[in-house]
Amino acid sequence: MKAKAIILTMALCFFEAALCFADNAHIGTWKLREAKSEFGPGAPKNHSVVYEVAGDYVKVTVDGIDSDGKATHIESTGKFDGKDYPVIGDPNSDARSYTMIDDRTLGFNFKKGGKLTAKWSY
Repeated sequence: MKAKAIILTMALCFFEAALCFADNAHIGTWKLREAKSEFGPGAPKNHSVVYEVAGDYVKVTVDGIDSDGKATHIESTGKFDGKDYPVIGDPNSDARSYTMIDDRTLGFNFKKGGKLTAKWSY
């Protein structure tokens, strides 16, 4: 009897964890559809952006090309709490903060040397 209760409890825990992560519309892989996008001449492009759960944090991995056509790979791990988190691979920022504006919109602040260099949301 105890074995059945333990198995049922574990199954419910995994089911609830899956539901929690499924509720976040941002978790997943996002691919650029260049044909449906507009870019100015020489603009950098993010071909792939991956948001994945890493414990209590969200890991963001961005692959694309810079304005010179060179491949880029940027990584950061943080929370959607507005605090600064370190960034690896971005020559234009060394920290980012993320906020969840609503269930479908994220806000980003990019900083270099403690100064705000860019701010956007999508």
